[in-house]
Amino acid sequence: MTENQPSHPAELDWLTAVAIAAIAISLNVAFHEGVHAATCLLAGGDLLEFSALHVDCRATADWQSRVVAGSASIANLLLGTLIWRLLSRLRNRVDTSRLFFLWLFMLMNWLYGAGYWMLSGAANLGDWAVVIAGWEPHLLWRGRLFVAGALLFVYFVWLALHELGQFLGGSAPEQLSRAAKLGILTYITSALVILAAGWFNPYGILGLPSVAGAAAVLGALSPLLWMMQWLKARSFPKPAGPPLTIPRSWSLVGLGGLAVILYAVVLGRTLYF
Repeated sequence: MTENQPSHPAELDWLTAVAIAAIAISLNVAFHEGVHAATCLLAGGDLLEFSALHVDCRATADWQSRVVAGSASIANLLLGTLIWRLLSRLRNRVDTSRLFFLWLFMLMNWLYGAGYWMLSGAANLGDWAVVIAGWEPHLLWRGRLFVAGALLFVYFVWLALHELGQFLGGSAPEQLSRAAKLGILTYITSALVILAAGWFNPYGILGLPSVAGAAAVLGALSPLLWMMQWLKARSFPKPAGPPLTIPRSWSLVGLGGLAVILYAVVLGRTLYF
């Protein structure tokens, strides 16, 4: 390429981006349900079912039910924070495809954890509705839970965008366009993976685990549809550098397919104990 020729736009292979999103959402929800299952066993409960979208734990004491219900979202918040600390150390050491995966997995864990607080506080449904059941004054506890969840939710979106800006690179219009495409593609991919898990769930795609799982993912990850527009703000530094690229990687595509099979087809069918 000569000096007078225009540069080519940053490569953004949609198939590899879909694979990255599929791996991230499969790991995120499997981790969430896995923590429920592990906590059930550690707390002395009787683990009956473990699937991609639900865990059935028979608890003999009230405290066991509360601990099992609240454990997963706390673990999501902690894991997201650990990845955040790791991300800053790896920023200049790994390629942008891997950086984007880590960033996405971090964001999913954060939004999933804070999202459950918001849901339980607003609608008295979900994991933390079990945790605060019977606590009085109940409306006040729900209000506290919702406010704490909402504040964390917005803060995590801000923090994630701050991190994304550090390695997004490229020119301003290109940055926003590329980030928006990745957000929408990730959201659609996540929805399809969860629907696939619901299809194989023994309670059916319209059963409670499938409906609750889909609602949790679609609600928690909704910022992916709008948060990228916030990158226009000057409060998000975007150092000059090569644009974020996601080239075709057949190894990542293969891992994405394997992740969906293991999560949606194998774990989706439910393990019984």
